[in-house]
Amino acid sequence: MKIEDVVYRVAGRTLELLEKRYHYRIPEEHKRDIQATMRENLAQLLKEEEQQPAHAEKAAHAAPKE
Repeated sequence: MKIEDVVYRVAGRTLELLEKRYHYRIPEEHKRDIQATMRENLAQLLKEEEQQPAHAEKAAHAAPKE
C-alpha cells in the first residue's frame, strides 16, 4: 500500500470519527474532496515535517500533559 493511500484512509477515518463522536454531518462530496486534498498535499506535509527542528519535536513530547 502506498503512503498516499494510507493518508487517504486516515482522512476518511477522521471524518467518520467526527460524524460518529461529534455528530458532524459531512456530505460525501466534501469527504472525497478532503481526502483527495490530503493525498495531494502529502508531499508538502512531509516537507514541512522535515524542516521542523529536531529539538522542537523533543520539547513537544517532553511538555507536561494537562
